[in-house]
Amino acid sequence: MTYLIGAEEFPELSVDWRAATSIEKIDRASRRVALSSGRWLDYGALVIATGGRAHLPPIPGFDLGCVFTLRSLGDARRLRSRLLPGSRVLVVGGGWIGLEVAATAVQAGAVVTLAEMGPSLCARSGSPALSSYLYELHASKGVNLRLNTRVVQLLGNGQDGCIAEFHDGSKHEADVVVLGAGMRPNSEIALEADLDCDGGVVVDAAGRTSDPAIYAAGDVAVLRTSDGRKLRLESWQNAQDQGIGVAQSLLGKPVQYDPVPFFWSSQYDALIQMAGNPRDATQSLVRGVGRQRTHIGLDSSGRVVFGMCINAPRDIRMVRRSISDTSSDRWQPMDGFVADGSLTS
Repeated sequence: MTYLIGAEEFPELSVDWRAATSIEKIDRASRRVALSSGRWLDYGALVIATGGRAHLPPIPGFDLGCVFTLRSLGDARRLRSRLLPGSRVLVVGGGWIGLEVAATAVQAGAVVTLAEMGPSLCARSGSPALSSYLYELHASKGVNLRLNTRVVQLLGNGQDGCIAEFHDGSKHEADVVVLGAGMRPNSEIALEADLDCDGGVVVDAAGRTSDPAIYAAGDVAVLRTSDGRKLRLESWQNAQDQGIGVAQSLLGKPVQYDPVPFFWSSQYDALIQMAGNPRDATQSLVRGVGRQRTHIGLDSSGRVVFGMCINAPRDIRMVRRSISDTSSDRWQPMDGFVADGSLTS
């Protein structure tokens, strides 16, 4: 059975559930797949929803018993058993996974150090305002933040822990090391089938790959947007919505999946919600300070293209509607917003 649906429910849905079975090869010409059981299965349409896996950086020692990644429920359970009061936790990577692990570890009573190769936190997916806020938040909770720091190797300490060596020659001893270095899509089977791949399986707005009989959705899929960009969104919201879109396509319904990127993260007592793309913003507005604030990004024509809300769930709903509303030419700011450069500097 799966975690989301019981095996007894599959017959009611007319689903042929084959446990412990994987697809080894796609024969596009014959429209059939080779199963790990040795049998072949014909298809009229095929959906690739293989997700992704944790990226393992080329660090000697990443296979030590003190090293963890976080991608599955099993990973979470194993890691939780090691986050004990007083334990020394080293988080490698200052993205969303790394920061959420750091927050959880602090709340469990652990002593946390976070090493990030770059000069800021969440630089790839966020904005200068977000990076600054996250740094202040975690520093205020006692996390030892080491930016511009690269781990070059991990060594066993003769017990259950590790010794991490950094690029500057310094060392750090930890009971637990968590690698939060991003995700890699499980697109190998698509590559072997010679489907168009570029950091994932490339799909159109209907979820179709370069083979019109094959679809892809979720973390493995890269959406070719209407303006020619390629977009891969790593979030449950996208996996759900894109999966629904593919199902509708398979039923013959017209689908034009053009999502407004949406993401949220809960860290300590902060609810961080974002919508849109900060890189499209040329000017920004802000309202609020401290625990509750909202940053709005506008493009050169004054349209809302991005919003970051901290403990402001009402504002994020308004932001998402504004980004989606193509009939409105210009953002009408609510009371209290002032211009600033936090998103564009």
